[in-house]
Amino acid sequence: MELKSAEQRLARQFGEGVRTRRKALGYTQDDLASMIGTNRRFISELERGKGTSYLAPALAAAEALGINMISLFENRRPASPQLPPA
Repeated sequence: MELKSAEQRLARQFGEGVRTRRKALGYTQDDLASMIGTNRRFISELERGKGTSYLAPALAAAEALGINMISLFENRRPASPQLPPA
């Protein structure tokens, strides 16, 4: 499925945000994959804006509600990241 330009932009920005935060915390793609129960390949694709088919419906829902997606997450305390036991 070909993503529309807004969806592509959102997927790219989301992926860049994930990569930036992951690196700032000193985690590898394997670390993050273990934390969420997936594999490194998924994390790699996510960070490159690929494999993000769930973002299009999320964007559409937010737009239908007349809000920016980020506003759905405002006023939420971020979870404290922790690596799984080795």
